[in-house]
Amino acid sequence: MMTSTVANLAIPYGASSDLPHALVSAVIVAALLAGVSALSVAARKRKVARAEAAAPAPVEDRSQALLRQARWHDQTRDQMAADGRSAEALAQARTAADQWRELTRLRPGRFQAEQQAALNRLGELLAASGQPDEAARVQREAAGIA
Repeated sequence: MMTSTVANLAIPYGASSDLPHALVSAVIVAALLAGVSALSVAARKRKVARAEAAAPAPVEDRSQALLRQARWHDQTRDQMAADGRSAEALAQARTAADQWRELTRLRPGRFQAEQQAALNRLGELLAASGQPDEAARVQREAAGIA
């Protein structure tokens, strides 16, 4: 077998022409594998998207929507009270208290602390707006929550 010496390395004759071929082959195989993998992932994503589109939409429990609304009214009430908009804060407080009452009715054993806090805040706003009788009634209701 004939050999050629390149930079003091003994390479079998003809092997130096096989190296570029091997490198190109490896690059082509890697590109093909990457392409097949990408196509497979895309097909899987389309399949999942079709399955999700065909599935019925989740139905939200009434208490979940009510909880989100009650929290929103609590936050809005506090913002309006901080801005000095007492009449609007009072309206938000009434709505929030009603929603916490409904949540407590829908899920006995839950939300009593939130209902009590909403009623106490409503009582404070009622007292500040010159409605001491109603404020006292709401505060008694809050005190009666176990």
